[in-house]
This record gives sequence, C-alpha cells and structure tokens, in this order.
Amino acid sequence: MADKSSLLVIADISGFTQFIRGNEISHSRHIIAELMEVLIDADPLHLTVAEIEGDAVLFYRYNAVASRSEVVLLAERLFVAFHEHLRQYESSRVCQCGACVASTSLSLKILVHVGQIELLKVKQFRKPFGEALIWIHLLLKNTIPHREYLLLSSEFLVLALPPDHVQDPAWIEIFEGATSYQDVGSISYSYISLSPLRAGIKEPFIGHFPKLTENPLVVTATISKPAAELHALLVNLSIIPEWEKSIQAVRLSSDKINRSGTRHICVSDSGLLNFETLQNPWPDKLVYGQRIRNERRVRDLFFYIILEPIAAGTSARIELHYKPWPLIGWLLERKVRERFRRFADELLKSLSQNRLIAESI
Repeated sequence: MADKSSLLVIADISGFTQFIRGNEISHSRHIIAELMEVLIDADPLHLTVAEIEGDAVLFYRYNAVASRSEVVLLAERLFVAFHEHLRQYESSRVCQCGACVASTSLSLKILVHVGQIELLKVKQFRKPFGEALIWIHLLLKNTIPHREYLLLSSEFLVLALPPDHVQDPAWIEIFEGATSYQDVGSISYSYISLSPLRAGIKEPFIGHFPKLTENPLVVTATISKPAAELHALLVNLSIIPEWEKSIQAVRLSSDKINRSGTRHICVSDSGLLNFETLQNPWPDKLVYGQRIRNERRVRDLFFYIILEPIAAGTSARIELHYKPWPLIGWLLERKVRERFRRFADELLKSLSQNRLIAESI
C-alpha cells in the first residue's frame, strides 16, 4: 500500500473570522491572498497545489510520500516565510482598518497525512479526492493546546520514507495527542509546536523617512467628519476620483493593499502626477504621507496629512516639504509656494466635501 500512498499537506491560516464589515472584508481577503502566495512560493518540496480552501492551501504529492525530515523542513520554510511577510507588512502598513491592524495576530498550522487518493480531471485541472482527504480535514478540528503547530498523522508516521539520517533541528519537541470524534472515535497523532521558530524570524526592512525641512508649507482646516473615516478615504487609492474631482483616473502599480512604497499615477487636467506612499514618521498620530516623484519645480516634494480627532470632527493639517533647486530655485520660491498652497487647499476642500461613508470605503 505504501507505494500507492500520496502525501497530503494543509497549511491553514487562522485569525480573520472576526472581520465582517466594510473594507475589513476586502483587506482581509487581500492579506490572505498574499500569504497564500508566500506559502506556495516557500514550498521546498515542490508539491502540487490542489486548491485554495478558504484560508488554507491544500498541497499533495501523488503516489509518493516524504520523510519526516522533509516535512519538518517544509513546515519550517512555510512558517518563517509566513511570519516574515507579516512583519514586513506591519512595518510598511498605512491602513488602520481592523483587518490590517490585526494581521500580525494571524497564525499558521500545518497538517500532514498520507493515504490513497485518486485524481479527478476536469478540463486542464486535476483535483485529488478520496477518503484520505476526509481524514486530513477532520484532523483540522483537534485538541492540540497550541495555536501554531505541525501535526503528523499516525498514517504518515507509519508510511513515511525511511529515516534519512538527518538529525532533528534543536527546536523540535514531539508530543503525542489524540482527539475524539463523533462516529469515528479517537484518532491519535503526533505534533510539534512551531512557536520556537519565531526566534529566528528576521526583522523587517524599514525604509528611510524623508528628511523634514525647516520651513514646510502648512495648511490647516477643520473637517466635520471622523478622522478614521478620512484616513480610510485617503488610503484607498482606487476611489480617489470619487471624491477628488480634479482626478479623472488612477493607475495603480499593484492590486495589493496600499502601503509604504506603493506607487500610483493620478490622471488630472494638468497632466500625470506620480505618487509614492510614505511611512508615517509619527506612529502616535493618524497620518498619511505621499511623495510626488515627478515634480520638477523643486527637489524631493513630499507631504503629510495629519488628522487629529476633535469634538467638531477632525483637525486636518497638511505639511508640505520640499527643497528648492540651487540659485534659480530661490527666485521661484514665492510662485512655488503659492502653487503648493492651492494644491493643499483644494485637497482639504475635497476631503471636507466628500460624501463617501465608511462602509463604501
């Protein structure tokens, strides 16, 4: 039977079931999709992806199994890639919605089983089916007292390839477990906590903040809308033309959630504006920053919109920083500041007059 057995692996993400409204649904979906791609790319065994099942990826190796050391390596690579991606996203995150804020609390569990399966072919697709799939999905509902673990079914431990004389990594400690299921009784398995791997996760790359200038252009306004709603409006690049009437269209460089380093182009009456999202230099404040990359009148033009909740709604302040060109730049200083002031005034006016509500963002 061993030579007809197939390896089945489920990488299951947990932690997003509480998000049920507004852009939290959309953003949780985007974050999960990114993590699915990360898991698939991190697979060192080159397994076949059978399907995406909600928040999980089902892998298989048809008519072939694996050694325990191979499976341990698989779990290690998936886990580290998963959490390094989450840490990198947190370091570059600008969105304050519940899904984005809570993304660092996501967890990963990996289940491994072997058994006989068949492949159902529909056009160019092949999908595994059989009793073994029922068993591995049943094992998702277990009583393991850890949030993140590698579960090895008893069938896998019996039919796994012979030991390849690779010593277990120091972080491994194997536990025995069993869970009782209605109709089928108690099922035993072994499991390994993946939490010790967190110690080896790399720190994320953090980009450099632009150097603030000593004499920024500052424009303020009071807006009778909640600060969080305004921030969500600014972060959502795809709907800019719906509230900023001077913009006819937005060309996005990616369909991923806006974060520091994200670039987009706004099509306006005066031409194309090339923007890059910036990290927030004041983590204790609600801020959205952008650099205009194709401005030629000055060097390194960037601005921050600082939103502070007040009783009347929001106190909004735009700080626009730039460096004049040597010599000729100082001669144009007055005209440049007048133009930028109009830009800031129009932006705050558009924010104040927008009719979008949080649920539409």
